[in-house]
Amino acid sequence: MITVPAAEKLPETIDPDLNLEQVKKECEQLVKKRAKYSAGAAIIPVPFMDVAIDAGILTQLLPEISERFGLISERESAIDLDAKEVHWNEMKNRAVDFAGLMATRGVVKKTVQGYGGRIVAKQVTKFIPLGGQLVAATMGYMIFKKIANDHINECYKIAKSIQQKQHGKNV
Repeated sequence: MITVPAAEKLPETIDPDLNLEQVKKECEQLVKKRAKYSAGAAIIPVPFMDVAIDAGILTQLLPEISERFGLISERESAIDLDAKEVHWNEMKNRAVDFAGLMATRGVVKKTVQGYGGRIVAKQVTKFIPLGGQLVAATMGYMIFKKIANDHINECYKIAKSIQQKQHGKNV
């Protein structure tokens, strides 16, 4: 399952000096930090508010992980406020990126659907006094971390494959 946005094409090459192991570790640390936000949102006793927060965080996090692995390019600002200019090419690219964001949200939705039973269980446990919120927070942390780590592993596999093909051509 390739979770890179559909609007983005995989690059033919990536930086051969990119230490994929280090990038993977950095991304895992980033996921742990964001998963803590997910756990915090799970404590709030408003039904499905945490799911909305998780979806929002994931739609930003997954492309960021892909970018760190060199699978999508960095973005330049579409509007230069200092020079009061609009970069029309970048605006066009943003429109394509928006389509990619919609595709990413689709991937997030499909991934979350696979955890539907767990998410419903998390919603129910929120309303059990004291211990229920702790269980909901733990489940939120674990589900979020699993979804994001699956994406990291997929990006790592794809980036490693591209680097190996690239190395094979250079030899």
